[in-house]
Amino acid sequence: MQRRPCSPGSSPVELRDCLEELLKFTLQSHINGTLDIDHDLGFSTDFSSHLLNHNDCPDVSRLYKDLVSTLLKSVSKASCGSLDDFEDEEESNEIAEGRAELVNVLKTVNFELHVQEPFFTQLKDGLKRVEGRCAAGNYNRIQSGALILFNKCLLFEVQDVRQYPSFYAMLKAESLDNVLPGVKTLTDGVQIYRNFYSEEKELSNGVLGIHVKKSVAQPYIILARIISAYFGRSMMKI
Repeated sequence: MQRRPCSPGSSPVELRDCLEELLKFTLQSHINGTLDIDHDLGFSTDFSSHLLNHNDCPDVSRLYKDLVSTLLKSVSKASCGSLDDFEDEEESNEIAEGRAELVNVLKTVNFELHVQEPFFTQLKDGLKRVEGRCAAGNYNRIQSGALILFNKCLLFEVQDVRQYPSFYAMLKAESLDNVLPGVKTLTDGVQIYRNFYSEEKELSNGVLGIHVKKSVAQPYIILARIISAYFGRSMMKI
């Protein structure tokens, strides 16, 4: 049975709709040591690991849910100028500024796409540079300069969009290494897309090769700063 990808979501992106995925990605980046901030989150990578695997332990699961709830409340209160739950005005200002920055970055998002593993990790690591999609619906609106939020956590800028008559033609022109790293043959690559698109839909609509580059402004980095400013000082509150 084919798993047909939906037409890409479009703006606006609401913080509440992507906060949990952003948090998961931030915690995983903390564990991997890939958070590009000057200081850590204020708790250990082991603690981040426990939070990510919260379903294995009821106590940790409750803590994780409290963390999500408290984080959402903290950034919401910061946007309203409330200082009640913060230790000092400096802390409140940091979170208010972070929240405003996060919301503003999300406002720049033009489209949302979901990519399965291992291809999402390859995008994150800069190995995958081209996303292939059938040229149908909102995909035809994607153009150079557009910002795409992948998996509700990682922001990319579109560098170019190229049209092809088929996935085979796209893979041959763009190279497997750029589109589907690790896939050995063009035939195998086409078969991956066949899991999502019928040959009829592919040939009737054509195919897009969407060239992307990771954006400098990343929502998860901003969230990491908010966590560091608030939870790094206040973990005992939750």
